[in-house]
Amino acid sequence: MSDFFIKKQYFKILFFITTTVIFILAIVPNDHIDLGFVYADKIKHVTAFFVLSLLLNRSSSRLKHRLRNMGALLLFGIFIELIQSFISYRTASPDDIIADVTGILLFQLFYSLLRLIRYRKK
Repeated sequence: MSDFFIKKQYFKILFFITTTVIFILAIVPNDHIDLGFVYADKIKHVTAFFVLSLLLNRSSSRLKHRLRNMGALLLFGIFIELIQSFISYRTASPDDIIADVTGILLFQLFYSLLRLIRYRKK
């Protein structure tokens, strides 16, 4: 097996572990991580979806996969909000989906800038 394939496998495993942890945190009571300021929840959403984008991107590298991955992560964010709407101690919010999309797009911007810098160095 090539080293490249092994690295992708590690990122796939990390992605699924991270996705599971994020989903569990999304359905348990919301007092487990309190950062102590108004938009802390949105920062958690942006950070979570930035990390998920990073892991998913590292496990598949083609442009068509990047677009598919962005759509899949958006659907995961919507799924979490849908589930939260049925849990009495959680609330669903369209603002959370916007924060999820922001995390996804920030990663894509960051990744594209890194590729551009790397391309210009050649």
